[in-house]
Amino acid sequence: MKAFQTIMTLALLSLSQLALATEGVLIVSKSTNLSSQQITTSKIYLTDSKLQISNSGQDNSSMIFDANKEVFTFIDNKKREYYQFDKPTLVQLKEQLKMMVQVMKQFASQMPEEQQKKLDMILNPSNGAIINYKETGTGKVGNWNTKQFQGTNENEKVLELNIASFETLGIEAEKFNAMKQLIDFFTENLQEVATMLPTSQSMSAISFDENSPILKEGFPVKTRTYAEGSSKSETIIQSITETGIAESQFSIPSGYARKTINMQQQFQK
Repeated sequence: MKAFQTIMTLALLSLSQLALATEGVLIVSKSTNLSSQQITTSKIYLTDSKLQISNSGQDNSSMIFDANKEVFTFIDNKKREYYQFDKPTLVQLKEQLKMMVQVMKQFASQMPEEQQKKLDMILNPSNGAIINYKETGTGKVGNWNTKQFQGTNENEKVLELNIASFETLGIEAEKFNAMKQLIDFFTENLQEVATMLPTSQSMSAISFDENSPILKEGFPVKTRTYAEGSSKSETIIQSITETGIAESQFSIPSGYARKTINMQQQFQK
């Protein structure tokens, strides 16, 4: 009898979880640092209004974005900490940052090299890079037929993209709206502050420029980055599927401590 009750309880729990699930898109990718051969597996969970990106491997972090509330959360799973920003908070931080940078610029020549680099990243979060994209042909990645694009900056190749159209993926473009909203939110509100977060490649998924064909032509199923003529990293999509996504996927893990950005400490590192 107890065994039957246990089975029924588990079944009811499963049904309740399904009821709380929202139809969405799950994207699984694998990124390789071609110098160190370190591999990061990423999962992107998308619903109509929310997005979560989780990274395993060395870059053990997550990002959550609520498009309706315009709230962005960065989660450092190594330290069990998180940072959360809404628009008013970001406006305030950017004003503080501007004032701090104006003061620090006067002493830039006296700073250690690492601090000079950090200051330059804050002053120029996009590194002043304007990428020009050119369609170079077609190719196949996995089962997907793709258009190939090359991105150059000052005539130097920095990107190669294989983009599968939404029709090829069999997923409507509207399903990626939350990602588009996050990219806009990042560009308008988060770009400068993001340089102060404890992250390496986490932001690369959302920090591309307005010239990019990504989400205009379709979704990149293969991305290769270059620097100084050599390939640096490669990201390949393993799968893109429509599936039910539980609301709990967009929750901050229990027991994680909320942190805030301390401007002075950032420049003392």
